[in-house]
Amino acid sequence: MAARTGIGKRREANADASSEFYQERRKAIIDAAAEVFQERGYEAATLGMIAEKLNTDRASLYYYFGAKQELFREIVREAAQKTIEEAEAIAKKDIPAKLKLVEAFRSVMGSYNSSYPYMHVFLQENFPTISESKDDWGAEARGWAQRYYVAIRSIIQQGADEGTFHLPLSVGLVTLGVLGTVNWAHRWYKPGGPLAAEDIGEGFADMILNGLAAKKRKR
Repeated sequence: MAARTGIGKRREANADASSEFYQERRKAIIDAAAEVFQERGYEAATLGMIAEKLNTDRASLYYYFGAKQELFREIVREAAQKTIEEAEAIAKKDIPAKLKLVEAFRSVMGSYNSSYPYMHVFLQENFPTISESKDDWGAEARGWAQRYYVAIRSIIQQGADEGTFHLPLSVGLVTLGVLGTVNWAHRWYKPGGPLAAEDIGEGFADMILNGLAAKKRKR
């Protein structure tokens, strides 16, 4: 086993000495890092910027996180897993596909709000490069994307089987189109707007389910 570094030993001692304080401080660092990553982008962000956001020095961050990459992964993991698990639970419900799609859209848009800015960081920084990553982290993140795709695809397939969805393209392409409706929300959504995030999701679902073509008025 490799010898622990001095920083590593101090990190362990800090965690053991005051677990509650350690967890609170760790959470504060994660929150600050998420803001910096969103503002500056992952590549441009530095631990010094994160420390400045917390009004502390960079060296103190090493008690909690060994590298910027470790911080980034911690930031997105919880938010991504929660969103995926909710989508999978919705897909398994014994309700019509139309209702599932509305719930799924409300859920994912709600996650942009409740996990702000974690989901933004995940979609902004992970998706453009994830396919090129060969390490365990890349495999984990690709697994999240696949699980979410499968959950939404099953809803689309159910709607086609029920006869309530007309698919002009293959179920796979339709699923990708549906996902694209909300996958870019990180570019523009911010909490505190005139509409609740869930209501935006429901509106998107209605747009997909009913289309944009104006209905002819009865004379």
